[in-house]
Amino acid sequence: MSFLEQTRSKKKPALILALIIALMLTTVYVSSTLTAYGATIDYWQVKLGDETLALVETEQEAQDLIGLVENYYMDGNEGAVLVSVEPAMSVEKVTVKMVEEQPELTQNPEVLLLELLEGESDQWTYVVEEGDTFWDISIKTETDIDTILATNPGTRLDTLLPGDELVFGSIKYAINVTNEMEVQTEREIPFETVYEDTDELYEGEEEVSTEGVLGKRNVTELVTYVNGVKTAATELSSEEVEAPVTEVILRGTKEKEVEVVETQSYADTSDTESSTTSTYEEASYSEPASYSGANAIFNAAYSQLGYGQDCTALVSNSLQAAGIYFHGWPEDYAVLGSWTNNPQPGDICIYSGHVAIYAGGGQAIHGGWNGGTTALYSVYCSNPLIGYIRVN
Repeated sequence: MSFLEQTRSKKKPALILALIIALMLTTVYVSSTLTAYGATIDYWQVKLGDETLALVETEQEAQDLIGLVENYYMDGNEGAVLVSVEPAMSVEKVTVKMVEEQPELTQNPEVLLLELLEGESDQWTYVVEEGDTFWDISIKTETDIDTILATNPGTRLDTLLPGDELVFGSIKYAINVTNEMEVQTEREIPFETVYEDTDELYEGEEEVSTEGVLGKRNVTELVTYVNGVKTAATELSSEEVEAPVTEVILRGTKEKEVEVVETQSYADTSDTESSTTSTYEEASYSEPASYSGANAIFNAAYSQLGYGQDCTALVSNSLQAAGIYFHGWPEDYAVLGSWTNNPQPGDICIYSGHVAIYAGGGQAIHGGWNGGTTALYSVYCSNPLIGYIRVN
């Protein structure tokens, strides 16, 4: 064999080996490309209704964001029985191929959700000036007293001072969170009042024989809050822990003695014989008023028990039953009559910043704050009592 032939015979196996190696490398490259093209990455998006709020790396992170919203108003309260979000929140998986452009993750999604929970506010503040009344403020702010009290919980008509701040406007929420919680509170039980006739007192006089004492009961309510504001309450159960004591009032039946005075009159004796005649006049005496108007006022007030209204609305509505049309601040009702130390049903109870209708037996019919329920309970409440007005 010639040298050339020997050389060619040696190159052939080497060429074949090179081809095999090249083929293997090509196969690995193609396989790697196909594998990379088929690989995917999962992301998780948090949705509010149909809108995507955030895109995060893990499902747990997405669920934690929903938990942040649901627990925002809980403040550690473990009595929640229901939490709902409107629009509804959900978690949805998003799968993206590795060879495609990867989506941008949401930076600080917790901060984004907290901003949405706070809502967009157009609220502004009014600073109370010297001499301001709620009536003045309602005119200046082009609103009404009920709105002022509703947007400023805890504000009282009788404690308004210069420098106090009142909030006006509202907040618009992108996310509405509703919480229902079982809440336990202690409530008062009104005492009953009974009357017993006695001939040891004059007619029209009354005397408390046994003081009434309010009872107590433990109440469990299902309370609904929307965005942290109480919107409804339903009583679930009630347990009496202290029974009320009935108040007993003695009512006089003894007739009052009429004082009789003798007067003399003298006839003209210029032309006739002098003569003397005696006449008798019945002296007048003061007696507590018990007229049909007072009865009408009391009956009208009593018929409104359970209605949602404030104290001035209750009294004004009751006065209309007696043909009296008046509405003003609590202390203004004093102009309708005269002060009395012996209140009778139908008299007006005047307080500092409050007004009610006397019901007898140390109790009065009170309107509620901020449209609260009209109720019958003790004359004495959180507002200082000034006195009683008997309507003229």
